[in-house]
Amino acid sequence: MKASVLNRVFVWTLRPVRSLAHQGVVDLPYPSTLLDFCDANSRYTSPVRLTIDGCRADPNCAYYRIQFDFDISAALTECRALEPLYCDHRSEDRTCGYEHRGWQSLTLHGIDKHKTKHFTHYGFTSFEDAGYHWTDVCTQAPTLCNFLRALPYARFHRVRIMKLAPGGYIMPHQDGEGRAFGPLNIAINNPPGCRFVIRGGGVVPFEPGIGMVLDVARTHAVINQSDEARYHVIVHGEYAPHMRYL
Repeated sequence: MKASVLNRVFVWTLRPVRSLAHQGVVDLPYPSTLLDFCDANSRYTSPVRLTIDGCRADPNCAYYRIQFDFDISAALTECRALEPLYCDHRSEDRTCGYEHRGWQSLTLHGIDKHKTKHFTHYGFTSFEDAGYHWTDVCTQAPTLCNFLRALPYARFHRVRIMKLAPGGYIMPHQDGEGRAFGPLNIAINNPPGCRFVIRGGGVVPFEPGIGMVLDVARTHAVINQSDEARYHVIVHGEYAPHMRYL
């Protein structure tokens, strides 16, 4: 398994997707709050830094990009085959009266495959108390789980597959305050017409096999106007001192 930082800047606009219906893009009604946020922020780009520390030190840097080398095609096949197991994610959230649409998840490492939130949500007081472990889903996704287990983490917290259905969206929200470069977000696929937009950082240049350490304290949103589900894996944990990617 290899990883490298790609020193490139991307510009990707949102509006043209409405003209791509013949290419398999879903054009459904979307909340104006979501579209306004994406329009206002898609024009930005994030500076590229060679280390995560360099990214943290730059207030304009919204993400740190890593390219992984593993069998992404096999991992995507596994994610799709798990279709009956996904459960709704954060369905209680509301932004300007709107809930997320088509957002589901499945836990690979945590309390249980269908317990996708932080352990405190279920009344536990620590990771030990919660009994985090690799769930039985991994027997059905060996390529993906073997890749994830080999990542240089001193300790894994939650590791989840996040699915966004065709026509789905994740409303603008924040996951923290100040600067919060925490979880690693790895694209298993990222269909044309699916965009992750982050405040002041533009459209995050996800591609299959690309991981991003994002400043999730910035407001961000995702809109999937493609005709296929989008699968990403989010890894929470404690980096090992030798984690060479950072």
